[in-house]
Amino acid sequence: MTGDTARFSRRKAMQITIAASCCGTAAQAQARRIDQITDPMATAATGMFRFTPDLVMAEPHSTLNFLNSRGEHTVHSVPQLWPAGVPEVAISNQPEAVVTLPTDGLYAFRCKRHGQYGMVMLVVAGDPGDLSRVPDQIARMRARDLEKQAFRALVERLASAREG
Repeated sequence: MTGDTARFSRRKAMQITIAASCCGTAAQAQARRIDQITDPMATAATGMFRFTPDLVMAEPHSTLNFLNSRGEHTVHSVPQLWPAGVPEVAISNQPEAVVTLPTDGLYAFRCKRHGQYGMVMLVVAGDPGDLSRVPDQIARMRARDLEKQAFRALVERLASAREG
């Protein structure tokens, strides 16, 4: 499969997912809104760019409504922290986009431009699976240290939430 064909296939899968999500289903009624924030009052880039919320617990087949993927903000799935067989996500230049979580698992998202400053998020749909492998998966990511640190911090928050 060529790069153009792969991009077309991913885009088509995303369009199908978006179309299927917009039909007024029960999952659509419970969509989680995820905003992409640029906070000019932040004292450092690590706090300036963020997803809100950045850790989401959801059920399989629920939807995420990503807001403000405009300008430099994007939403991209992270292959190392993504359920096998689930089409990857690539959103840019859309004021609003809907993503359906088709199966149990751990879903990681990043802003391609601002991930280097820690603009990342995790979504747990149902059972996230074995979290003991996640640190190795993060270590293998092609990402800057701040992005990896942000994912590690989210995984720690997730582990704490599951214990408590």
